[in-house]
Amino acid sequence: MSALLGFAALAVDLSYLYLVRAELQVAADAAVLAAAGELGTLGGDRLSQARQAAVEYAAKNKVLNQPAIIDPDVDVTFGQAVLDSGTNRYSFLPNSGIVDAIRVRVRCTSDSPMGSVPLFFANIFGRSEKDMWAEATAVLIPRDIAIVADLSGSTNDDSELQHMHLTEVNLWDVWAALPGGMDQADPGYSPQNAGPIWGSTMEQLGFGELTIDSDYRPRYDSGLVKLRKSSNWSDATIEDALRAQNYNDREVSAIMSGRYDRQNTSIWRARVCVALGLAVWRSGKGPDSSGKPAKWQVEGLHPGNGNSVLGWSSELTWVESYPYPGGSWADYCDYVASRHTAMCNGGSSEFQYRFGVKTFVNYLLEPRESYSECPDLHLTPAQPLQAIKDSVVRMAEIIEYLDAADQVSLEIYAQTTRHEVDLSFDPSIGADRLLNMQAGHYDGWTNMGGGIQRGIDELTSDRSREQAVKVMIVLTDGKANVNQWGQGGDYEGGRLYALSKAGQAANMGIRIYTVSVGADADTNTMEQIAQVGRGSHFHAEGSIDDYSAQLTAIFETLGGRRPVMLIE
Repeated sequence: MSALLGFAALAVDLSYLYLVRAELQVAADAAVLAAAGELGTLGGDRLSQARQAAVEYAAKNKVLNQPAIIDPDVDVTFGQAVLDSGTNRYSFLPNSGIVDAIRVRVRCTSDSPMGSVPLFFANIFGRSEKDMWAEATAVLIPRDIAIVADLSGSTNDDSELQHMHLTEVNLWDVWAALPGGMDQADPGYSPQNAGPIWGSTMEQLGFGELTIDSDYRPRYDSGLVKLRKSSNWSDATIEDALRAQNYNDREVSAIMSGRYDRQNTSIWRARVCVALGLAVWRSGKGPDSSGKPAKWQVEGLHPGNGNSVLGWSSELTWVESYPYPGGSWADYCDYVASRHTAMCNGGSSEFQYRFGVKTFVNYLLEPRESYSECPDLHLTPAQPLQAIKDSVVRMAEIIEYLDAADQVSLEIYAQTTRHEVDLSFDPSIGADRLLNMQAGHYDGWTNMGGGIQRGIDELTSDRSREQAVKVMIVLTDGKANVNQWGQGGDYEGGRLYALSKAGQAANMGIRIYTVSVGADADTNTMEQIAQVGRGSHFHAEGSIDDYSAQLTAIFETLGGRRPVMLIE
């Protein structure tokens, strides 16, 4: 009978102890995973937050039919996860200077808040309780992150006049940031002359109306002057500016007359450039009826042929060279004359034939946005690209702050795709490179599938790490429209190509997060790509200020969204 009672005591108490041990382990696992997640957060005292999370999540689990209680000062240990390259497994180095791992112990011991585990039948042998505990260790897994950024031509559209009905266009900010403008500390600074000025008449006009939104009307803007082709101009501002440049009445009359424009478009272009003060007309004419000599006579210039027609090359001397590698003053004239620009179709038909700082800067942003044609645009806050740049910089700051051994690369897509920056432990390299790029940097369309392929290439290259979690962040402001054969303008083919590449990435263990910005973004496709890639889709829209703040919050989340893994 004594032997039978002994076996009964052993069976019951051992089973009970196994149950308690399992409960302790469940509580420890939950507590350490929650605590480790707090190590990847921003703000406050991360270690204190981690201890609090361990206490909170341990208590969500029951041990001995009561919430598990831990002493955060005794039962929580911070340290570093050290990878053994031979076994490819992590070990825990406690109390290290680098904190990317945490160990939590849940105890039922005589000196713990929950006390020892009481025994039942073992009392007949003089044992009434037993000390038990369980430990769990979790590590923040390092990430290899490929930022796949849309640099198609549309990523500066919110700074263009075409979007004046959708948001408050920040064209003034773009102009003021171009090299050659005035600093606010300069004498004579005003908002009207903040940026570079091209031509004496443009200088007199200044920027004009500063606020460009749905209430803005080009015809009432003092910063624009209408110079229609094949029309006689009647504008006191232009006439006064010409006379101030020493043109006499005969010359002013010829410049203002559209009589010969139909003979040759270059005549109208010459009139425009002279009227704007970009070029000097050496007319060859004599004094006017009042006896005032012609400009060329006053200034000792070589005369032209003396007829009433402004010769484009033979009679013009340029005082304002066209400032950028791509485009020309003649092309700018034709751009403003056209009814088929996004500026006229999306913004207002009143922009046609209206010249000034606004339409010239818009000319740079719309057809001349590439780096090869206007390399200064990367220095400006063209939107939504500037908001994207700022948010990527913020994410790099977070990754650096967390000191979590993440690597970051930069991939670019428009119609063609580029691998810009290798995976690097310095996240600022990719962010800095993006700061030096602009909308349409290389070309225009949106080859999202090709961009995802670039991300796959880098995340499976020799620079990636076997033990790292592979993450791709795909950014866009529009719609995928380049198919698998590289043909632009194929929206359905571009969408299917992007989804196909997302599936390929997912099969390789790459998690995809998608971030879209603006009302024109294809949020449905971005949501589908995120689902295929087992990630999440984030979207930001509204005014420039609104989506800038939203993007910053999104990238703060992505920067701190560290994967957590139990290692012990």
